[in-house]
Amino acid sequence: MSQYRLVWFQHLHKAAGTYIVRKAISNGEKPYPLNKNGNPHDENGEIPLWEFSGPQLSNFVDECEELGITFVATEWGGPDYSRLSEDPRVCLITCMRNPIDRLVSNFNYDYYWMWTKSKNYSEYLSQDEIFTSPEYYTRIFSRNHDYRKEVTDQDLLIAKKNLALFDKVIIAETSMIDLKDLGWTEEADTKHPTFGNKWAMMHLVKKMKFIRLFEYFFRVKHKPKQDLMVEELNKFDIELYNFAKTLE
Repeated sequence: MSQYRLVWFQHLHKAAGTYIVRKAISNGEKPYPLNKNGNPHDENGEIPLWEFSGPQLSNFVDECEELGITFVATEWGGPDYSRLSEDPRVCLITCMRNPIDRLVSNFNYDYYWMWTKSKNYSEYLSQDEIFTSPEYYTRIFSRNHDYRKEVTDQDLLIAKKNLALFDKVIIAETSMIDLKDLGWTEEADTKHPTFGNKWAMMHLVKKMKFIRLFEYFFRVKHKPKQDLMVEELNKFDIELYNFAKTLE
């Protein structure tokens, strides 16, 4: 009998996460019975694995083994990475992308799909969502999930320490091919680009957002104004991303 393996994927918004989820499933990985994009759910909604204690996480992995689950994604927070890394059954993976490019992609995706009411980056970065907040990567990997709390040098150190626990850190721009090391040779059955989605265009037509539809059709990518200084707002994320590249 082959040794049980649970691939635990820390999914980061607009950093090729959905592609990796679909690739895992295309290669025979089995997600949790109730899930959304690989994130385990129960009858009450998403299971907040990032709030679980160490023993609770271990019990969850036990449950996954009993059910034959081989793939779990956490998208809305960072679980206890130390506990997971100590479990020989768990293979921790994540995929990171240049944090500024990720922010731009996330804004445009939400803007065109109208998941956000924000009309500019200043409003967007002030939303009460962790994945739209500055220093998103650092928050996830340091487990500082409260967007109202400042991100500090200490958070960056914790984030680096936790990221170093991962079995595989994929850099979206350069090392997607390394997913084959997991035995994933089949291509994903779908991709999740910002532009070129007919359903997004139909959505904008239904909402009668014709100017936005025109922009979408011509792939107008809205970028932050220079005076917003998004690089400075995400300086820890940039450093963490550069650190991640040394872990490839």
